[in-house]
Amino acid sequence: ISELHLKKIYVVELFRNLQHLMQPTFEQKKFELEIILKEPELPLEADVNLVEQVLINLLVNAMDAVKDSAHPKIILSAYTGPKGKTMIKVADNGAGMSQEVLDKIFIPFFSTKKTGSGIGLSLCKQIMMLHKGNIQAQSIEGEGSAFILQF
Repeated sequence: ISELHLKKIYVVELFRNLQHLMQPTFEQKKFELEIILKEPELPLEADVNLVEQVLINLLVNAMDAVKDSAHPKIILSAYTGPKGKTMIKVADNGAGMSQEVLDKIFIPFFSTKKTGSGIGLSLCKQIMMLHKGNIQAQSIEGEGSAFILQF
C-alpha cells in the first residue's frame, strides 16, 4: 500500500457500514456486537477502504477470540482521545493473550491460528502508520483483548 485516498468522514458512517456488513455473521454465530458512540459527529480524516479493512480484520480476530466464551461479546467504540485525536477501539471478552504473544502479534507472519498467515495485524499496523496514527493492543488472559486505533 503506497497511496492514501484521504477524505473526511464521520465515525458513525464507518460503524454503520461495518454493522451492515458484519451483522449477519454476528447473528449466525450468536455473538453480541455492541456499538458505543457518544459523539455521533466524531470526524475522521482517513482512507475509508483501508480503515474498513483494519476494522474488519480486528472484528474477525475478535470473533475468533470469543468463539468459546459463554456470552461472546465484542464492543466497537470511538471517542476523542488525548490531544483531540480520534480513537477507535475493538474490545472482546475472549480468551485474551499472554504477554509473550502480545509482544509478537504485529510481527509479519506471526500467527496463533492454525490457518493464520500472520499478515492481518502487521497490515493493520502498516495502514495505521500510513495514516500517521498507531494501533495498540491490550489483553488479559481469560478476560479478553482490546485493540485501539489512534488517528
